[in-house]
Amino acid sequence: MPRLLYFSGSMGLGHVTRDAAIADKIRTIRPDAEIDWIATSPAREYLTERGERVLPESDRWGDPTGQAESLAGEARGLNLTTWVFDLRKDWTKTGRFSLALMERGGYDVAIGDEAYDLALSLAKSPSPPRCPCFILFDFLGMDAMTRNPLERLVATAFNRVWAKDPRGRYQPVFLGELEDIPPLTFGPFLPDRRAWAERHALIVGHVLTFDPTEYLDREAVRARLGYGPEPLVLVSSGGTAVGGELLQFCVEAFPHAHERVPDLRMVVVSGPRLSLSEAGLPEGVELRGYVPKLYEHFAACDLAIVQGGGTSLLELTVLDRPFLYFPLADHFEQMIHVAWRQQRLGAGLQLMQRETSAAELGARIASEIRREVHYPPLAIHGAERLAESVCERLH
Repeated sequence: MPRLLYFSGSMGLGHVTRDAAIADKIRTIRPDAEIDWIATSPAREYLTERGERVLPESDRWGDPTGQAESLAGEARGLNLTTWVFDLRKDWTKTGRFSLALMERGGYDVAIGDEAYDLALSLAKSPSPPRCPCFILFDFLGMDAMTRNPLERLVATAFNRVWAKDPRGRYQPVFLGELEDIPPLTFGPFLPDRRAWAERHALIVGHVLTFDPTEYLDREAVRARLGYGPEPLVLVSSGGTAVGGELLQFCVEAFPHAHERVPDLRMVVVSGPRLSLSEAGLPEGVELRGYVPKLYEHFAACDLAIVQGGGTSLLELTVLDRPFLYFPLADHFEQMIHVAWRQQRLGAGLQLMQRETSAAELGARIASEIRREVHYPPLAIHGAERLAESVCERLH
């Protein structure tokens, strides 16, 4: 029986949902595969509910999502480089423990979704791991977002390790298309990121958790979900508590939009780690907590307003829905890498919360709602391609 160890890293729920899709494809090819998981909240709860086996050793990884939420505070932003600096000692410990766990567990393959602690330990290890390791990325390299010398130093040091030749240590996997990588270097005297990916990475395309062709009949989807004919705005901030400011901001903008669109309806999804009060909500605004299969509601809406997370924007793009997105300030992944992809595709309208008033957002909602959009087709069979590569390495 082949055994796999899957590290589902990063924050929120966007990564773990695609990890589950990849695991399902692996099991389609190898039904006898046994998968153990390392995951922290909220990914751990999601996997447990699916019936996956999450190892108790996951407790050693602490609460990286909570640390990010604490760092973000009320700033409407999240500096990932600062977050990495704060976690550097934890990553050293968990990276070493990851290698020991792989060795002790007798696994045939290890997979890490943005498992930076594992990737760093593999890059620095004096000897190759005992089993093949696939490290998944949807962006390459870190970027300093301020002139803070410490931030620039951290980004440069991290990129020097990232830019090393990974052969014999791990197999980088880029979840996306080559053109999604911005034309940047890793830093002074370091390689071009896109050229590095062409040389070293397995570029598999995007990973989706659903088949977009099942949602072409929007009216049927709306009826099944209980939505009427009124114009529907769906607001979501993702699987962390960082987006509470955005949700409140959209509620404040609703009356301004409602003046222009009298029958407007807004559904605000707060996610699994954030609770908002229903007190004082304007008529026409509905508040919901965690919504499984949020992509179905994306398919049903006439306009979505979301943060700049790569997963939600990908889902809205393949579903051909109009949307506004607000990247977190100083969040280099959302502001540089995800934004580059969306601008390349001409999909979505990027706004910054600090530069937008509630009245301006209300006007944007009124002008964008029900706008007809058609985005370019995307390579969306990443889960299948990656599963095939992983199963080739199984005994």
